[in-house]
Amino acid sequence: MADTQQPEIKFEGEEAESGYASPALDLVAATFLILLSLGFMAASVALPVPGDLATAPGLLPFLVSATLLMMAIGLVASALVRRRSGAKVAALAEGDAQTRLRTLFLGVAVAVYIAALQLFAFQLRLEFLGFSFRLTAFEPVTVLALSTIIHVFWRGPIWITVCVSAGWALTLSLVFQKIFKIPLPGSF
Repeated sequence: MADTQQPEIKFEGEEAESGYASPALDLVAATFLILLSLGFMAASVALPVPGDLATAPGLLPFLVSATLLMMAIGLVASALVRRRSGAKVAALAEGDAQTRLRTLFLGVAVAVYIAALQLFAFQLRLEFLGFSFRLTAFEPVTVLALSTIIHVFWRGPIWITVCVSAGWALTLSLVFQKIFKIPLPGSF
C-alpha cells in the first residue's frame, strides 16, 4: 500500500497576503484604542453600584474595556518591535479601487442602517401558540441591511444570505427580549 501524503490544510483569512500595517499606523490605532478603553473604564466606574460589586452595571463594560486595553498594549508592543527591526511598510498601503469602493459601501451601509432604525421605529405585538413576540424595526431592517452587506462581500446564493440574516436577527431579538429583557433599537 502506497503512503500518500495529504497536503496540510491551513486556514488563512481573506487578507492572508496583506501583511502588517505600518508600525506608525498601529501606534496611532493603539493610542486611540487605549484612550477609548480608558474613557469607558472611567465611565463604568462612575456608574452607581446599587448592590453587590458582582452585579454592578458597570462591571461588564469595565471588563470589556480592560480587555481592549490589554489588546491595545499588545498592539503597541508589536508595533515597537517591528519599528525597531526596521520594518518599512507604506503608511497607506496600496489597494485596488474595488476594495476601497466596497469599504466605502460598508461605511455607508452601516450609517443607513442606524438611520433606518431611528426613522422606521415601530412596535407590533405578535402571539403564536401562546408565545408572545414583539416585532420592531430591528428585525426587518437588520435582515435587509445584513443581507445586503453579506451579499456584497460574499456573493453567495441570496436565499442562504437572507436565511442567515433572518436567523441572526431573530436570535438576537429573542435573546434580548426574553433573556436580557432589554429592548433593541428600532422600538419606542
